[in-house]
Amino acid sequence: MKRLRNIVLPICAVLLLSSCAEEVNKKGNNTPPPVISEGLSNVAILHDSPKIGTVTFKAAEHIQGSSYVWSIEGVNLSNNQDRQITADFNTAGSYLVSLNVDGIEYKGNIIIPNTEPSYEIDMGKSHTIISDKTQKKLFVYGDNSKGQLCIEKSITSLKEPRILKSYTSEITSVASGNNHTLFTDNAYIYGCGDNSFGQLGLGSTDVVDNVVTISSIPQISNIRRIFVSSGGDMSVAGIEFLEAAAPKISIYHWGYDDTKENKIQSSANLLTTSNSRDEVLFATGNNFSIVRATNSYNVFSFGVNDKWQLGRIQGAGTGYPSQGEEEKNSPDNNPTLNKTDMAAGYVYTPYGEEDDYVNYYQNNYFGKIATGDDFVVSIKKETKADSSWTKIEKYSLYVWGNNDKNQLGFNSISSTVSRPTPLFDGLQNQPMKTDPNKVKPIQKEMVEVAAGRATGYAISNDGILYGWGDESKGQLTNNKQANIVNNMVYEISNPTGVTQGYKKVWAGGDRVIALAGDNNLYTWGDNTNGILGINNTNAVINSPEKIFFSLALVE
Repeated sequence: MKRLRNIVLPICAVLLLSSCAEEVNKKGNNTPPPVISEGLSNVAILHDSPKIGTVTFKAAEHIQGSSYVWSIEGVNLSNNQDRQITADFNTAGSYLVSLNVDGIEYKGNIIIPNTEPSYEIDMGKSHTIISDKTQKKLFVYGDNSKGQLCIEKSITSLKEPRILKSYTSEITSVASGNNHTLFTDNAYIYGCGDNSFGQLGLGSTDVVDNVVTISSIPQISNIRRIFVSSGGDMSVAGIEFLEAAAPKISIYHWGYDDTKENKIQSSANLLTTSNSRDEVLFATGNNFSIVRATNSYNVFSFGVNDKWQLGRIQGAGTGYPSQGEEEKNSPDNNPTLNKTDMAAGYVYTPYGEEDDYVNYYQNNYFGKIATGDDFVVSIKKETKADSSWTKIEKYSLYVWGNNDKNQLGFNSISSTVSRPTPLFDGLQNQPMKTDPNKVKPIQKEMVEVAAGRATGYAISNDGILYGWGDESKGQLTNNKQANIVNNMVYEISNPTGVTQGYKKVWAGGDRVIALAGDNNLYTWGDNTNGILGINNTNAVINSPEKIFFSLALVE
């Protein structure tokens, strides 16, 4: 759920036995073959994140022998006869890695980039999809009972990240719902997995056994970018295109629709088309979505609103409220209207307070958004002038929605919070006068956010990872301490041996992935049936474990 560097990670490889046949969508239009694995191999070499520097390689668990001999083209190895080795890469490029185990040879290529690798990650209920945009590879792991890993359903799960296929174009956006997956290469949108509510956008609820091209979105020329988002059984997409010289964006949704009798929206439904903006945000929780994609400062929301996760009342319109009119459509004044609304309306956006010399500017807006099952975590840009009228910009953290498991990070006066309320305040460490919960925010500037099922996360500009909410599956780790301002928010310690803090965080279900300052990905939380992908059988992992990825075999 939702809403990218160097790393050292463990892994298992996938062998692609054949190329994909060209797919024909329901309109009869030929589309390029989607990224799909047509075969999985039991042989693998595992490696950590590619980077200029030290990279770790090891054999997958099932590769056993008495003799291990490694070689890497163009790289001198000081010790090449162990099951696990480290190699130092001083220059960028593509390298052939070979492992000989008792006379059997395994090979694969790794790309060492000259910049930090870039990742797009999304985590569904029990599966994960990762796009390594530098390697141009797509990794999947976790549950595959509904085909949500885009591989044969006879393979019920993957215990380590597997490569679907090397691809000639970047997979620029990925999304995981409960049991379905979407991804795009900026030309087409592909999907796989559960389709019982039409979440694959095929105009039907037919069972799908492979990767399909979403066929119900009208063909658009001059496409620039495509964004996908999924949560629960809902799917959302934004397609940016050029109209004359102006960038426009069309926003679609399909899948679960609570306003319909059968809850099914099997074809892409156009919500709006408007001028696009540079920073486009899509986050979809359990059948609701938050979007900032147009060139206004609006943050739209639509979908289920039973816990005020839309941050607005039903039918709240689509305009940004003028200053002084913030209460006009305030959910506090309309407590009975927290109903499902599939028409996009604006999230109630507080301006902050105005004192004698403080002037909040109109460009206060939400800059990053993450959605849990029924709550939202967002970083909001706030601008004011100080006593000398010097402009100050900070990034504060706001939360709203359900709070039955303290997933908003504070003791609210009720189990839900109907509109954005500051938890971390980058500007001033005091409650806003309009805050109905009178929360004392932690004074910190925030840079990244994530939300799992009922747990929230944020990273401050000094690299501290904060977490709050449900920790029944070790989501907050066993190595944490309560923050002195708010003892319901925890400071999560760095992985063992890492001193540089955290850079990025993703969450989904009861699991977490974090990019630490050493440029490695770490994961922890619910590991039922090995869904963390670290080849560990423990049901709960409550300390950060490094992720390893597959190195595709070379035929």
